[in-house]
Amino acid sequence: MLPRLLTLLALAALLAFAQVVEYDGIEVFFSAKGVVNVRHEGFTKTTGIFKTWGPNWQWIGACSWQDDWVSLKASMGDIEASFEGVFQCGFAKVLWKERSWLGLDSFLVELNLTADGDSTFAGLAWDFDLPISLFAGKRVTLLLSNGTEVSVKLREEHIPGTWVIDGSAYPNGVGWVIPYDGDKGLVVAVLGDTWPNGMSVHAEDNRQWGGNTYSLRSWLFFNLQMPKGVIIRLLVYVKPYSSQDELELGLSRIREAVRMLQEGESSDAVKSFLISAMNLEEAAAARKARGPPLMIIAYAVIAVIAVAVVAFALLKRRRA
Repeated sequence: MLPRLLTLLALAALLAFAQVVEYDGIEVFFSAKGVVNVRHEGFTKTTGIFKTWGPNWQWIGACSWQDDWVSLKASMGDIEASFEGVFQCGFAKVLWKERSWLGLDSFLVELNLTADGDSTFAGLAWDFDLPISLFAGKRVTLLLSNGTEVSVKLREEHIPGTWVIDGSAYPNGVGWVIPYDGDKGLVVAVLGDTWPNGMSVHAEDNRQWGGNTYSLRSWLFFNLQMPKGVIIRLLVYVKPYSSQDELELGLSRIREAVRMLQEGESSDAVKSFLISAMNLEEAAAARKARGPPLMIIAYAVIAVIAVAVVAFALLKRRRA
């Protein structure tokens, strides 16, 4: 019974590991595997998640879907969250570490993947997934490394056999603007010194695969052989906005980060620049003064009640 109870306590802890920060009505959550979830007006409107495909485009959840990876450690504070673990299947064995800095007006995710055995991938990508039910027919803006902005309409109807949305495929993408209702939304970027001129990007209609989301996809690599010891690192920057001025601020930071990469500066330099703009000390003070978000408290209460109920049932069964 004790192992079961310990498992339930661990589950309770993960349930309580919910919201970490709020930006003017836009709520950001991390799963225990480091998946980013963004809620607005009660709906999860954006999910930031890493995906992999094995040779011949195999999809095996234990490796392919970040939320199915094994998590060995997860922690969070007022201005930082960190996660680490492993994913392993027939085509890969990889140690992963994710660290996030939660600033006053934006946040930054750094993901490191280290091959713990020779691994082979058909593709690796970071996706921002959007529910079709909330975004069908709406427009997002693709940001290119040369400063061009491309408006992309997320089609209402699925076209069988065609999963890439027209006008969304470019070889030099760096980010997206994702409008929510009113003046709110996100400006996001996927960056790294391995890709100084951006990544291959497109918007994908996942109804082709039986899904219910669009994916705003940044491809890190195709046909990658990853010998043991090789490390891949990427940075994901997210700036929630609630006004045109805040949107422009996010865009200006992304443009500066891209300029730094194109001039040969490292990912560490870009990371330092973005973190310095986040006002972490102010963010820490503000969150300490405000106390834990109501949703964390609610999750914690629900988790404790659930554990208590199940523990009582197990004790009662044992006595019987």
